[in-house]
Amino acid sequence: MSQNQAPSPTLLVKAPQGGTKEIEVSRTPFTIGRKYDNDLCLEDIAVSGHHARIAKVQEVLFLEDLTSTNGTFVNEQKIDRRQLQDADSIRIGTHRLIFRGNQLTQADSPPAGDLLIADKTMVVSESFVGERPAPEQRIGLVEILSGKTDQPQYRLTKHVSLIGAQDDAVITLTGWFAPKTAAVISRRGDRYVVSPTESGKRILVNGRPVQGEHTLRNGDVVEVAGITMRFLVRGLKKAPAPR
Repeated sequence: MSQNQAPSPTLLVKAPQGGTKEIEVSRTPFTIGRKYDNDLCLEDIAVSGHHARIAKVQEVLFLEDLTSTNGTFVNEQKIDRRQLQDADSIRIGTHRLIFRGNQLTQADSPPAGDLLIADKTMVVSESFVGERPAPEQRIGLVEILSGKTDQPQYRLTKHVSLIGAQDDAVITLTGWFAPKTAAVISRRGDRYVVSPTESGKRILVNGRPVQGEHTLRNGDVVEVAGITMRFLVRGLKKAPAPR
């Protein structure tokens, strides 16, 4: 790189467990999503197949949401299209990306780690996301009140817990016509949120339909795909019965 050539912008990819990896936005459009044909592949069931992209318009970079299921957020504001500024915080699924207009110095660069590079695509694997929350954090769980599942109760120890019939689902639906994916319960620090998947199944919380992400409270009753379940938080007093 010549001294007169401006450095490429970078994204710091932060997993829920706290690990940080750096990638270079070396070309535009730069696509982000769950499928492997993206420039940045996030193996995260809360991320759509083609979730968002970074595009350049007259040397200015914009982040665009590609009609994703769970939305794209910049500085905790949901966006359709937004110009990127240095140090902007981007949230896609359970991952947080920090945009930097200039490359990091070598001293500031994060250590190499669990990112795999295949055909110039950056892949963030599920092992990078992590399976267990930090110690001393309260754990959510769900009790199945009605419907066909393989267990009567589930502990939500993962950062992303899929509800559905496919093999990697945490809350496994067992009915003949059970959808492969019905909903997702994601851990966000000390709170849990339920959100739809690309299947478009309707979600009810305490009998009311919800759209997009919805924060769950202790004792909430969730209905989706023929399953009724109660959300609880371990360590709290037993929730009163819903009215």
